Amino acid sequence: MTSRKRAWLLAGVALLLGAVGASQLLGTAQAYDDGSSEPQTMDQFLTSATKDVDAYWTKQFEAAGLQAPRVSYDWIPAGQRVASACDDGSGLGDDAAAYCSGDDTIYISQKFASDIYDGALNQMLPGSSQGFGKTVGDFAVAYIVAHEYGHEIQDELGLFDQYGGQVPQMNFELQADCYAGTWANSAYKEKRVSDEDVQEALDAALAVGDFATDSPGHHGTPEQREEAWNTGFQDGDPSACNSYLTGA
Repeated sequence: MTSRKRAWLLAGVALLLGAVGASQLLGTAQAYDDGSSEPQTMDQFLTSATKDVDAYWTKQFEAAGLQAPRVSYDWIPAGQRVASACDDGSGLGDDAAAYCSGDDTIYISQKFASDIYDGALNQMLPGSSQGFGKTVGDFAVAYIVAHEYGHEIQDELGLFDQYGGQVPQMNFELQADCYAGTWANSAYKEKRVSDEDVQEALDAALAVGDFATDSPGHHGTPEQREEAWNTGFQDGDPSACNSYLTGA
């Protein structure tokens, strides 16, 4: 495994990268065009969700005596493709949801996120197309953001290098789901996440689960992905997610 050049992809969709996009480094100021404090577009929502997840992990790292994580993000406009260190020549486009460790960037297509939000992808995702869960609502999109940020955390902690040759890709995917659940636990305790939001995330985890158990790119079955997210959410401590790698 070439961990520094790997793109970690949602639901095993075969995506890699190619040309232009609005890329930013997390931590830069955000001002919405209409002057409001709430995101009005998918671009703005993805940024807001990512900064929220980033704030959670910054606290976790600082509490552990570690330097705060840093990651860039690129919300790909509909119909465009972008390049990255993980590029295989085909480019990342409208179906992108990936973390690329080679350039430490989260790539999510605005169209993909919008289609998750309004449920347009339900019959195309491996789990939901077979009756497992569904993808609809803002917290389904937030689940994707937090999952991809979970891969950034794995990279920050050196887990790709430490375990990349020892465990299947599925284990990294399930740990990223678990990490996403710990962030949601924090937001829930702060009363910024509702029971309905939690259900949206659980449904999304089921929806993106796949059944290609013999494939090296298998990300986990619907039940495994739901369980992984719920493990993080119920425990609330990222250490609860260690077993996906150490216990493999």
